[in-house]
Amino acid sequence: MTRLYAQLEALESTDEQVSVAVVGAGRMGRSLAVGSAHVDGVRVTAIADIEVERAREAFRELGYTDGQIALVESVSEGNEARGNGQPVATPDALLPPQLADVDAVIGATGDPDVGATVALRAIEHGTHVVMLTDETDATVGPYLSTLAAQSGVVYSGAAGDEPGAIMELYDSARSLGFDVVAAGKGKNNPLDREATPAGLADRADRKGLNPEIYTAFVDGTNSMLEMTMVANATGLRVDRRGCHGVRVSGVDELADVFSTDGDGVLSRAGVVDFALGGDVAPGVFVVVTTDDATIHDDMSYLKLGTGPNYALHRNYHIPTMEPLLGAARSELYGDAALVPEEPVVDTVTVAKRDLAAGEAIDGIGGSTVYGLAENADVALRENLVPIGLLKGATLTSDVDEGEPITYDDVELQRGELFHLRQLQESHFQA
Repeated sequence: MTRLYAQLEALESTDEQVSVAVVGAGRMGRSLAVGSAHVDGVRVTAIADIEVERAREAFRELGYTDGQIALVESVSEGNEARGNGQPVATPDALLPPQLADVDAVIGATGDPDVGATVALRAIEHGTHVVMLTDETDATVGPYLSTLAAQSGVVYSGAAGDEPGAIMELYDSARSLGFDVVAAGKGKNNPLDREATPAGLADRADRKGLNPEIYTAFVDGTNSMLEMTMVANATGLRVDRRGCHGVRVSGVDELADVFSTDGDGVLSRAGVVDFALGGDVAPGVFVVVTTDDATIHDDMSYLKLGTGPNYALHRNYHIPTMEPLLGAARSELYGDAALVPEEPVVDTVTVAKRDLAAGEAIDGIGGSTVYGLAENADVALRENLVPIGLLKGATLTSDVDEGEPITYDDVELQRGELFHLRQLQESHFQA
């Protein structure tokens, strides 16, 4: 048995569990709750969703009756219910992090502002944070992880999401002394920068996804946010704005394509990127190299390629269950799957169509803008706005299709996310 499994099994045998709250009961949040029934030593004890019936339905799937599920609107009600052994459903996203018996909160909301506020509240109350809301992490993750470290709690990207899975490979490769040429993922959906929720509504419904979330997958914004997360945790950069996104016919091409030699597309090593096609998705990869002749000979002997680069590929990720293990590791070991260290890359905002002054921006997964990963120093120099801040913003200037949006072009909503972003910029630019 692995160390984690043995400890979780021991907890289960004594009727103890790591208590986890899930914020957001969409497809991911619901699956996390239902999946927790199969994970020894971990229990989802509280679920928050603005459509609270979705939280109640998740608990029903876990076998609870309506009479057993506590619908609460205050922390005191929640604590009383938990004291009676009842699971808690609430429409208030900020309530679960404050419950006395919650060890870790998984943010699965998809809303960057809500995700940031939930994380901040959890950190203030000494509760670990597992961030499955990539939109939040890519915007203010480095500052949230700084606050968490100062408060003695764990802030982590989610195990089992692509960034967390990439980090698993990256950590292994670096621990073995390899140089990392590129780290990335296979993109699951065909890339269409002009995709809109209206155009994808039927496909999203068939997949059981919110149309905006699905649009962010298709238009590439989600992949850009994920590459931003990996870059900020590793120090890797992007080779060009938006990455290369090379189409390959198979995993065996990754080592040659993501290379600075031969027919490779890279102008430098040490980058994040993504691949299209070739059955790379739903997996992740790290392309590595070494200067050691013996290791090159060993890699060839082990059928990992002929060099000088080698692709390490993990062919799956399970974001509907693995974050539960991340939550357990945060409580049991103070461990994190991914920790954003400093802003290295940003996901900046680009117009999907010609936009006019006075228009409202609908944000990530909408019909007005998409995101591209850009090195943070370039984004700062060009005054580019991270896409996480754009929801609800009003344009003050016309912006042509395909052009980036600058801070001079918009009036931003000044909520918690905006405030945290300002603090992040002050902290890391000092």
